[in-house]
Amino acid sequence: MRVLITGASGYLGQTVVHRLVAEGVAVTALQHRTRRRWPSAVRVRAGDLLRPAGLTEAVRDVEAVCHLAADTTVRQTSVHAAELQRQVITGGTIHLLAAMETEAERRGTSLVLLNLSSSAVYGRGTGSPLRTSDATEPRSPYGAAKLAAEEAVGATAADGRIGAISLRLFNAAGRTPYGSTPSPVTLIPRAVAAASGRSPALTVNGDGSALRDFVHVRDVAAAIAASLIRTVPGTHSVHNVGATPASVAEVLDEVGRYAGRDVPVRHRPADRMDTPHLVADTADTRAALGWDPIRSELPRIVAEQFDAFYHEHNRS
Repeated sequence: MRVLITGASGYLGQTVVHRLVAEGVAVTALQHRTRRRWPSAVRVRAGDLLRPAGLTEAVRDVEAVCHLAADTTVRQTSVHAAELQRQVITGGTIHLLAAMETEAERRGTSLVLLNLSSSAVYGRGTGSPLRTSDATEPRSPYGAAKLAAEEAVGATAADGRIGAISLRLFNAAGRTPYGSTPSPVTLIPRAVAAASGRSPALTVNGDGSALRDFVHVRDVAAAIAASLIRTVPGTHSVHNVGATPASVAEVLDEVGRYAGRDVPVRHRPADRMDTPHLVADTADTRAALGWDPIRSELPRIVAEQFDAFYHEHNRS
C-alpha cells in the first residue's frame, strides 16, 4: 500500500510513519514548514493544506491518506483562533478531500482516508463512557472544526470515491520510537516537570476529580494501521480511541509515586471550558479494527515521561 501522511512531522505523525514503514508500507510524508530527516524508505512531497492547487499532485498515485495534520490549540477561544482552526482543520480537510476525489476519478478507483478527529467533538461529555452514537456538542473552536471536518469526510465518502474512517482521539501519551513525548503543556508532562522541580507548582482547575482517558501514542498508531486495511469504499465509520481512564488526582498520585515525592499543586476554580468526565467507550473500535491497546497502562506512560524528561535535561 502507498500511503500519504499529513502532519507526519508531529508527535503522532512520527509514530505512524515508524509503524507503517516497519510493516512494509510505502510511506510519503507531506511536508509544509518542518524539514526533518526521514528514514531512506520515506518519500517526501511538499504541500500545504491551505493551498489546494498543490494537493492534487501530492495525492497522485497513493492508495490511502492518513490525515493527521491539525492546529491543536484546543483551549483557545478567541475569534482569531476560531478562524485559524476553521481554516486549517475544516478547510484543510475539504481541500484534501477534493484532491482525493480528483485523483480517484482520474484513476477510476476508490481511495482510503484515515481522518484523525478528537474527543473534543463531544464537548462536556457525560458521566459514563462515550459512544460514537452519543451527542456531539463541541465547546471549543477546535472541537467544532473537527466535527465539521468529520461531516465533510462523511459527505464525500457518500459519493463513493473514497472509503473513510474517522478516529476520535482522546489523550495520546507516552514516548514515540524517536524519543519525543506529548506537548509540554499537557497534564502528564506538566506534572513530571513539577515533581522534578524544573517548573513551579502544577496548577489544577477544580479538585482533581476530572476524569480523562489516556492512550499510548504507539497504540494510537496501531489503530491507524488497522484502519487503513478495513475501510470500505463509499462508507465512513467513526471510532473512539482511548484506553486508560484516570482522574487528574490519580495521575498526580502516579507521578508522585514514581518521583518519590508529592507533586506540588496549586488549585484554582474549575474552568468553564473544562469537562468533568471525558472517557471513551471503545468496544466497537476493538471489535471493528481487531485493536487492543497493549502499552497504555498509566504507570508505563508516566515512567516513559520521566525517562524522556531526565534524558532531555541531562543532555542539555
